[in-house]
Amino acid sequence: MAPTLYHNWPVPITDKSESMSSSQKLKCLAWLGILEIPVVLGLLVALIIFVVKANSKACQDGLLIEQECHTVTSLLERQLTQTRQELQGTMDQATTCNKTLVTLSASLEKEKAWGQEQLTRGEKLQGEIETLKQQLQGALEEAKQLRKGKEASSKERETSSVSSLKAPPGSVVVPVYLLLGLRALLA
Repeated sequence: MAPTLYHNWPVPITDKSESMSSSQKLKCLAWLGILEIPVVLGLLVALIIFVVKANSKACQDGLLIEQECHTVTSLLERQLTQTRQELQGTMDQATTCNKTLVTLSASLEKEKAWGQEQLTRGEKLQGEIETLKQQLQGALEEAKQLRKGKEASSKERETSSVSSLKAPPGSVVVPVYLLLGLRALLA
């Protein structure tokens, strides 16, 4: 038989782990196990410390205080929201009141102007009334003078007609009644 030649090809670096022998693999696992134990123990100790601290009275008190703070905070937020709504309502009322005030002020100014106009008109009418009173007074004086003049002239006529005519008594009565009627009309 012919000799068999085995040729070992160069192994790439990435495949080196495959080419390791089983004893080398065991050594690596042993080292990894040794290194893992302190890490796991460290994590376990840290976990135990955390659990102990988390269950401590101070931590429980802190948790209760935090819950109370959340409760108070939510209550304050509700009160703040309610206060803001009330403030908005009050501001709306103030705006309405301001509009009403402006309207009432304008109305008051119109009423003042109308009142001033009425006062001026009243003064003008008062002046006209005074003028009319003076005219009436003058007319009354003139009427009195006319009456006196008519009475004087009628008396003169009566005396002259009675003395000159010597008329019968029935004929004198008619002019007297006429004079009295005229006098009543003038008065």
